Amino acid sequence: MRVRVVTKKGFLKALVLATLVAFVSQEALTQQLASVAPSGFPTKSDCNSNNMKLCYSNPEFTNNMVRGKGITHKRIKRWLNGRAAMVNIIVVNPEAERLIIKPSYGSYKLNSVRRVKDLVINENAIAGINASYFKPDTGVPLGASIVNGEILTGPLYQRVVLGVTEDNKFKMDKLDVSGEIKIGNSIILPLFNINQPVFSQTAFTVYTDRWGLRTPKTSEYYCHIVVLDGKIQYIKQSSVLIPQGGYVVVGPRSKIPKGIIQQYDSVNYTVKLSPEDWNDVKYAVGGGPYLIKEGKIFIDKQRFSNGFISMKAPRTAVGYTKGGSLILVTIDGRQEGTSGATLPELARLMHELGAVNAMNLDGGSSTQMVYKGKVVNRPTTAGGNRVTNALVIAPGY
Repeated sequence: MRVRVVTKKGFLKALVLATLVAFVSQEALTQQLASVAPSGFPTKSDCNSNNMKLCYSNPEFTNNMVRGKGITHKRIKRWLNGRAAMVNIIVVNPEAERLIIKPSYGSYKLNSVRRVKDLVINENAIAGINASYFKPDTGVPLGASIVNGEILTGPLYQRVVLGVTEDNKFKMDKLDVSGEIKIGNSIILPLFNINQPVFSQTAFTVYTDRWGLRTPKTSEYYCHIVVLDGKIQYIKQSSVLIPQGGYVVVGPRSKIPKGIIQQYDSVNYTVKLSPEDWNDVKYAVGGGPYLIKEGKIFIDKQRFSNGFISMKAPRTAVGYTKGGSLILVTIDGRQEGTSGATLPELARLMHELGAVNAMNLDGGSSTQMVYKGKVVNRPTTAGGNRVTNALVIAPGY
């Protein structure tokens, strides 16, 4: 085996080179964001020439769409830096009629996948779009999801999340989760996350029966503590079945004192979201990255690559206006007549529509919008791919 020895001089040279590459990458991203100038988007005459009178930049467009209505839909053609894109827009005014805005799943288990149209129909909803990123091999959503105040999945990488309160007020922020797991009378373990496929070397993840059939596979250095009726049933060092109505605590064996934990010891856990004002959110769905923050175009990478940000692709986005209307957008791509959008182009569009906060959702082959029982966009596959969840707008009976 050949061993390469790195001298101090060589190390410094490599460090300088790595720093330069990182700087250049950031410069490229900065230039990409700067390229979203108004000149790259259609003028009023451009839109009229395509018989799309409402597609020019007009902050009142969103307000006019929803004035006096609870929910409305428009399909428009846009020119994004010289290339055509078909855009579908739904605007929701929760104050005009009683509506429920929430994430919808195909079944009790989070690892089921369904087409957006099926999810909308199952909820008797008026409209919906695809929402969270997910692991294709498991179907489990990546990022925060809250339904009826219950945290189904915790936030991932502190990515941005849309929240909806009991009275249909919207929030958008990067979330974090914390908490503790208490075993018996003396053991307190730090909580790392809820139902996410990412592990910690110092804290513990809780997998409820909504996660799926079994806990994820781990190395021998992790333990799986099976809990039912608030008591430990058994402990293993590999994937286990999750009991119906129970949960499994997974974390590093090294953080549990040897010989202290026993079968039938009591277990309970607490979870807290940060910022604290998110603990009153009734529904939430995660995505990323930010597109608009506090009225300004703002794209933070949130562990997304430069290529992901700058490539033309089908896109899905959600945002809300200062007046409290919700904006849902899809842009079709990868097909004749509609090339998709970069994230800076998507951000510019959301800004033009009047969003004060907006974020990107899962896109590509997942991009789907349904309105009144019909798929109104053109997914890359017929009927749309199966996805982990949808953000739906349903009547509030």
